[in-house]
Amino acid sequence: MIHQRQALITLQNEYCIVDWDISRNSWSHGSILFWILSTWFGANLILQATWMGLYGVPLDAQILFDAFGPYAWWIAGIEVILWLLLFSIAARRFYSKLRNSESRHAHSRAVEPA
Repeated sequence: MIHQRQALITLQNEYCIVDWDISRNSWSHGSILFWILSTWFGANLILQATWMGLYGVPLDAQILFDAFGPYAWWIAGIEVILWLLLFSIAARRFYSKLRNSESRHAHSRAVEPA
C-alpha cells in the first residue's frame, strides 16, 4: 500500500510542473489593489463570522473603534482611500474600454476607391 502511494505521488509530481517565472510587468497597479482589497474584505468576513459564532451578535463599529483607540480613524481612513483608488482605477478602465470600443466600429458607408 505504501509503495503504491509513493508511486502515485511520484507520478503526480512528474506531471505537475509549474512555471513560476512571472514577469514584473504582469501585475498592474489595479490587480494588486484588487487583491489587497479582496484580502481585506475576506478577512473582515472571517472576523465577523468568528465574532458572531463566539458572541452571537454582529461586531459593532463602536466595539472596533474602542478596541483600536486613536488608530481606528487612521485604519478607517486607509480603507476609504483604498476603496476610492480601486473605484477610480475601475472607472478609468471602464471609460477607456468604452472609448476604444467606439473607435473600432466601422462606418456603414461603403469605401470608395481612391
